[in-house]
Amino acid sequence: MFTRKIVSYLEEITQGIQQITKLGELRPIEVRTNDELGVLAENINIMSERLQHSLLEERKAEQAKNDLIIGVSHDLRTPLTSILGYLDYIEQDRCREEGEIRYYVAIAYQKTLVLRKLIDDLFEYTRVNSGGLPLVAERLDLKAFIRQLVEESVPELAQAGMVYEFEDHTDDLWIQGAPYELLRAYENLITNAIRYGRDGKKLEIVLTHEDSEAVVRISNFGEMIEESDLPHIFERFYRAERSRSRHTGGSGLGLAIAKSIVERHQGRIYARSDQTRTDFITRFPVVP
Repeated sequence: MFTRKIVSYLEEITQGIQQITKLGELRPIEVRTNDELGVLAENINIMSERLQHSLLEERKAEQAKNDLIIGVSHDLRTPLTSILGYLDYIEQDRCREEGEIRYYVAIAYQKTLVLRKLIDDLFEYTRVNSGGLPLVAERLDLKAFIRQLVEESVPELAQAGMVYEFEDHTDDLWIQGAPYELLRAYENLITNAIRYGRDGKKLEIVLTHEDSEAVVRISNFGEMIEESDLPHIFERFYRAERSRSRHTGGSGLGLAIAKSIVERHQGRIYARSDQTRTDFITRFPVVP
């Protein structure tokens, strides 16, 4: 009888292993004893859970890859279709005068710039998220870094009819960061604030030191981001409805790139918006 119990338990363990190997499904084995067979069953359960987690992550990665391909295909096709349409119109000699030809060439050229920007953003997003390149961080004066970046954005602000206000409520604000990576992240945040904050005529940048964190708030005073859009604005290719016009629509990757870069620096990024203002806030651990 004792042997029969052992054999029966071994058969149950064997069936559990076969279930895992054939179907990849989680089938917990009851741990009945404290001896070697019980330890074996417990280890198999742990292995099964880890395998199930790996399979789930693999499915998520595959779905993410498919979503990326679909998004890229759609966003590349739109400007490319326009370019081909205008060039085909010119190629078939439908233009009656040189001025009309120049007009359509100019439109095709602008669409080409949009296409190049999308490709550049896609490359940058892939590079940042691949994890192939190590983050080369150094001790960085975030105050001086942000101030210089904002001053370099003055021409873009002026073109949009905007000014900026810079508030610094800190003595020192040092973080561990990779300058080039952070430059791209904050350029994307400022460009986004300008794109959607033209009506407010002002960009506001505030630096604070809170709970051992360096906090940078970039605010615009344009149209409110809907509450339903806020949880998704850092997702790749996501665009709130208000940004779909040809005048304001971006690649849909800028905020996703910024989020990836911030998180690579062990930082946090989030947004909040109401009827009067929209804030993009980043937080990084400070260093002595």
